Amino acid sequence: MSDNKTAIVIQGGRLIDGNGGSPVENATVIIEGNRIKRVASGKVGFPREARVINAAGKTILPGLIDNHVHYRDFYGELFLAYGVTTVRDLGNPLDWILAQRDAVNLGKVAGPRIFCAGGGIYGRGWLAHHVVPANPEEARQAIRRFIEQGVDYAKIHLGVPVEIARSAAEEAHKAGLKLSGHLESSILPYAEAGVDGVEHATGCAEATIRSEEAKKKFASIKLFLAKFLAPWSFAEEHHFPEVVESLAKKGTFIEPTLVLWGASLGMREQWEKEDYELVKDPNLSYVPENERLIWLEHYYLAYGPRGEKEPETDITVGTRYSIFGIYPGSALVEARRRFEKFLSLLAQAGGNVVAGTDASGVVPGISLHRELEMLVKAGLSPMRALQAVTKVGAAYLGKLQDLGTVEEGKLADLIVVEADPLSDIRNTRRIVAVIKDGDLIDRSFHASFSNPIPRPYTQGFYGYPLPKVESVAPTAAFAGEGEKRLVLKGKDFFPTSIARLDGRPVRTDFVSQQELAVTIPAHLMQPGVKRLAVTNPRPWEIPDLGGTSNAAAFIVRFKS
Repeated sequence: MSDNKTAIVIQGGRLIDGNGGSPVENATVIIEGNRIKRVASGKVGFPREARVINAAGKTILPGLIDNHVHYRDFYGELFLAYGVTTVRDLGNPLDWILAQRDAVNLGKVAGPRIFCAGGGIYGRGWLAHHVVPANPEEARQAIRRFIEQGVDYAKIHLGVPVEIARSAAEEAHKAGLKLSGHLESSILPYAEAGVDGVEHATGCAEATIRSEEAKKKFASIKLFLAKFLAPWSFAEEHHFPEVVESLAKKGTFIEPTLVLWGASLGMREQWEKEDYELVKDPNLSYVPENERLIWLEHYYLAYGPRGEKEPETDITVGTRYSIFGIYPGSALVEARRRFEKFLSLLAQAGGNVVAGTDASGVVPGISLHRELEMLVKAGLSPMRALQAVTKVGAAYLGKLQDLGTVEEGKLADLIVVEADPLSDIRNTRRIVAVIKDGDLIDRSFHASFSNPIPRPYTQGFYGYPLPKVESVAPTAAFAGEGEKRLVLKGKDFFPTSIARLDGRPVRTDFVSQQELAVTIPAHLMQPGVKRLAVTNPRPWEIPDLGGTSNAAAFIVRFKS
């Protein structure tokens, strides 16, 4: 990056440098090129031509780091507007995300710094860029290929055995990279195997579920999102201290993504309104309609439709909300309480808590400030929460030498906010200036914003996936035999899914995300070839807005 930039001086503000110590009053930060040249208390000399930002009465912070995103080509302005100057991408086709990373680094596209891993290693893959090694040696070879292509860290996903995780960690560590994991069993053996951190705190609750009764209850949860949040309902609190001590001693990074739990804290109505006001901004017209729907429908997908009146207390929320209508809201509130207790204990023990949002499932940028608020509600001090998006976040990236704190010699990523976030963490939202790589950022949105390297892939995981019917059994039946019970197998079925016979809805019973039980009434058992399809309705139960699957053929024969 060129040093031929006008120097910037931030003068007179309270500096929270990210290291966790007492704020520096009346601080001066001098930026030359893309580095921080000097940090001092009081007035100091600086170049005459420097641009001066008067921060009197305001607070200076390091640029914010979102450690869990799924980047899209139109996210740049949204992240920067909210002071997010660095992101860690958890899943994209590698060629594209590398191209996007480099375009941002070269100043060709507005956006935060991107650190990426590509598709990563999976226990079971479902997209073309997912690698499923058969043994540890194949895992080593896969990590080597990723490193040769230029990834910033390595990752493993659901179902990867410990021995494969160990070989992946060894290979990543040889290159000086960290290994991130998304787990579905106890974190402890994976941490011992070299996994440096986990997403969504996966594996933490599972490490405490040890009684046979709790194991059976947890095993009974089949739906992915319910299984994703449910472990904390069965987490056994008397095992928390042991697991916390082990993780703190190991230095394992825990990224909890608490923002996904917002509805169980009564935040749903407020956040939905904020999101709606944001996405209707005409200067964000470049955000695809489907993406805006995904953001707005996130709450419905996870927690179902709201009642006539929004609940005002946790207890009321607990009786009203549920995940997909099958995981009770009361259990969700209790799960959140246990999760918060675990995180609070981990922070008190000196463990590494980092912040991530899982955008694109939620709105980029603003959601990181919600995550900060949730961390404080969970029991972290405002200072520890701020470190989760600054110093500890940079350490998880392996980039603490350049990012995460406001110190001389580091890259010049800073934000200035109106008021003190240590007195109210929500003050991080009150941004007056964002500096990234030594440049003062234009925080407004521009309808003309475009990205020369658009993402050439369809939306992957989030939103209302299109269901897929793979088989129907039986495939045929005789007319005149009364109603018929069929089994539909496929993918992305939900409790709200509706099976349709030649376009007409029929009784549909959810069995799992891969199976539905369908009942054809007797009066529809007329001879012919019938089409059985499945619809996943969108919010407010408007079927026409839902995605309809391919159709399976079901034949009704004449009875001799």
